[in-house]
Amino acid sequence: MKFKRVSAILASAALITTLFTACSSNGNEQQGSASSTAGNSNAPIKIDYWGGWTGPDLETMKGLVDKFNAEQSGIHVEFTSMQWTPLFAKFLTEMKGGEPPDVLAMHPFEIGQFSEMGVLDNKQIEAAKLNESDYSEFAWGGTFYKDTQYAVPLDVHMHGLYFNKALFEKAGLTAAPQTGEELIEMAQKLTIDNNGKHPNESGFDENNIVQYGLGFNMNHHIFYQAYALINQQGDNPFNESMDKMELDEEKTAKAFGFLQDLVFKYKVVPKGEKSPVDDFTTSKVAMIFDGPWQMPKLEASGLQWGSAPYPQVFDKKAAWGAAEVLTFPVNKKGSAEEKEASISFVKWLDANSADWAKSGQLPSNNAGMESAKGLEGREAFIASLDNAVLLPAHPQSAQLFSSTAPSPILTAAQDAILNNKDPHEIAKQLMKDMNAILADQ
Repeated sequence: MKFKRVSAILASAALITTLFTACSSNGNEQQGSASSTAGNSNAPIKIDYWGGWTGPDLETMKGLVDKFNAEQSGIHVEFTSMQWTPLFAKFLTEMKGGEPPDVLAMHPFEIGQFSEMGVLDNKQIEAAKLNESDYSEFAWGGTFYKDTQYAVPLDVHMHGLYFNKALFEKAGLTAAPQTGEELIEMAQKLTIDNNGKHPNESGFDENNIVQYGLGFNMNHHIFYQAYALINQQGDNPFNESMDKMELDEEKTAKAFGFLQDLVFKYKVVPKGEKSPVDDFTTSKVAMIFDGPWQMPKLEASGLQWGSAPYPQVFDKKAAWGAAEVLTFPVNKKGSAEEKEASISFVKWLDANSADWAKSGQLPSNNAGMESAKGLEGREAFIASLDNAVLLPAHPQSAQLFSSTAPSPILTAAQDAILNNKDPHEIAKQLMKDMNAILADQ
C-alpha cells in the first residue's frame, strides 16, 4: 500500500475513525531526564504533541502538558487536540510537507495503516527502552503490528454500564444486571410511562414514556457493542491479516438483534437517542452503556451513580475494548535533540499516569492502574480488562472501521437501531461492504 495513494484516500475522504499513562518503574529518573535533556541549550526545545481528545478528558491532558512545561525549562510542549478524523487528515498533510508532530496519539487499530505507509518511527520506541512487565498484556499487545512495536501504551478503555443509584433504590433494585436476561428485566422495571406503567404491563403507553431503563450511543458504538456480543458467542472474525471477511451470519444477526430488541421489542431504550450521558445525568434514563471517559462529567453532575461490567448476554464475558497509544512520526527534519526530548516527554507522561487516571481513562501502566483502582467507578471497568476485545490493526482499518458515513459499521449500526432492519440482512450487507473494501487493495 503506497503512501501517496493511501494518504489521498484518508485525507480527502476523512475515513479515519474514532474509537475510543502510565508510570514507569523508574519514574523519578524519567522526570529528571526531561530537565537534563535540554539543559545544554538556553532556549527550550519545542516539540509538538497532537491528540484527539475533545471530551471531559481533554482538560486533564491539557493539565498534564501544563504541568510538564512548568516542572522544567529545557523542553516546551505545544499541545494540539481536535476530533480524531480531522486530526489524522491534518497529520497526513503535514507529513507530506515534512512538518509532522513529534508525538501523535492514536488507537491500536490505526497503527497498521500508518506503519504500512512508513510514517511511524519504531526506532524511537526502541530508544525509549520500555519494559513489558510495566504494562498489562492488553495494553502492551496493542502497540505492535506484525511483531514490531510502534507505540508507547497510554491508556485502555472499554464499554461498561452506569446506573443511577437513586432510581435503582426507588425500583427496589439492589445490584446492576450481570446477564442479558437481568438487563431486560431491570430495564423494563425502570421504564415508566406517564401513568406509571411498565413496558411488560397491559396499557403501557410507548408514546408517553417519562423514564427509560437504558440508553446508549446510536452511532458506530452500536457496532462496537455488536462486536462484543459476537465475541460473547465465541467468534471473532476480525484480524490484522484478513483479506476476506467471513462473518458468521447467525451470530452476527443475534448480536444486532439483541440490541434492536431493547429499542423496538422491549421499548426500554429511547428511539434515536442523541446524548445518553446527558439523559443519564438528568435521570431521564436509569442506566447507560458507555466508557470510562464519561466519569469526569458524572463526577461533576452530583448524581449518585455506580458502574458495572458490560453484561454477559451470551456464552461468555466480552466487552468492546480499545486503547490510546503514543507514537513518534517519522521526521527527517527533526534533530537528535528533538527526538530525545519527545521521548523524555512521553516517558514523563508514563511516570505521571496517576494524574491521567483522573480523566476516567485507565492508565496502561500497572502502577498507574493501581492508582485508578482507588477512584470511584473505575474498578468495574478494570475488571473487564481480561475479557476486553480490540479491533485489529488492519492496513485498511480506516475504511473498514470508520465512524464516518457511509462506512460499513455505521451503515450496520443505523440499519439496526434507527431503521429496525432484519438483522440477517444487516449481517449480509456488513460482510458485503467489508469485502468490497478488502478487495480494493
